[in-house]
Amino acid sequence: MRAISLRGGLLVGILLAVMAAARAATWTREIYVWQRQPGAEVAAALEEAKPLSDGFNVLAAEVAWSGGRPVVSRFAPDYARLATLGKPVGLSLRIGTFPGPFAADDANAKTLAALAASLLAEARAAGLRPSELQIDFDCAEAKLAGYRLWLGALRPAVGKTPLVFTALPVWLGHEADFTALAHAADGFVLQVHSLEKPTAPDAPFTLCDPARALAWAVQAGRAGVPFRVALPTYGYRVAFDATGKFFALAAEGPVPAWPAGTQVRVARADAVALAQLTQTLAAKPPPHCTGVIWFRLPVADDRLNWTWPTLAAVLRGETPTAKITAVVEWAEPGLAEIVAINAGTTSELPPARVTLRWPAAEKVLAADGLGGFRLETRGGEAQMEVVAATVPPDAFLTPGQKRKIAWLRFSHELSLEAKLPAAAP
Repeated sequence: MRAISLRGGLLVGILLAVMAAARAATWTREIYVWQRQPGAEVAAALEEAKPLSDGFNVLAAEVAWSGGRPVVSRFAPDYARLATLGKPVGLSLRIGTFPGPFAADDANAKTLAALAASLLAEARAAGLRPSELQIDFDCAEAKLAGYRLWLGALRPAVGKTPLVFTALPVWLGHEADFTALAHAADGFVLQVHSLEKPTAPDAPFTLCDPARALAWAVQAGRAGVPFRVALPTYGYRVAFDATGKFFALAAEGPVPAWPAGTQVRVARADAVALAQLTQTLAAKPPPHCTGVIWFRLPVADDRLNWTWPTLAAVLRGETPTAKITAVVEWAEPGLAEIVAINAGTTSELPPARVTLRWPAAEKVLAADGLGGFRLETRGGEAQMEVVAATVPPDAFLTPGQKRKIAWLRFSHELSLEAKLPAAAP
């Protein structure tokens, strides 16, 4: 009997190991590619991401509404290049806010169905077989039944290509309507990221609350349909007027010409928190949850989005690290340059304050701050502080990047210490 018990325990252990391996094999990590124009930067980013990503989703077209009529903007993904990646590539059709009425066979539904069929045909003609068509529609939560009619109209148009849609957490509260909507598709993507309207410049900002996201994922699993969780990598500039009232958001691109007195803060996706969330999701996925999809692919000129080293660390299942240091570099005898270095895997602002010390007998001949930093005398002639005075809120150091923040001239090279304040416990 003891031998039988051991043999049975061994079989159970093997079965559990096989099940765990199967879960790991089916868990996917994908990336949205929503740059509206292909180019060398996007192509380079795709090649960099290919080894660590299980698939991509590209923005193919967008529909806006004018007077109740659809206005279509088609984009130009490089389908031929995407086909060479050897990874599943889905297409996204973005649909702007539409108040209704909805029907399965009216002119609007027929336009959307024809557009969907055309996008898939265009990709196939270029050599790409789309892995899915994803509908990203800003549907009001009270209109989910109408949205289901549109999905019904799209189903014949997409043929055997899986049809999925982007879902918002607020929809989950309408359980019957949402479940019916989910079953009208082959799956959905739960978008757990957004920026709630800020109340004040000093209010805490978050693009994704991991605890709420996990709870929403568990709730979404009750629909009984396969789904993925969409997570953010991006950031926003958040603008407040001189009185502290919020009035604008801006994403990537040139900083808008906001009025004098505008206070600007930056809200970014928290790489450490989101890495830990994905580790939790992957280790014990909620029912029917099959993976995560990141918004969006980093390219070289992004300022607010994560850089590739950050996303790569997260895709590998690691927790990124933030590590900013300051060092002294002697450009020539007597000329000391204070350099901020990002030695971590997340983009970070340069240090707000660096303390400089040197032997009391030595005299500074000249000194100045650089790039929005100034020098302030502290504690006597043998000590100064480099202080961030007018450093822009988006002046991040990317992983591995260096930036000169001050210089000091002495008569010769000497022992000069650059020290950051101790981290808060």
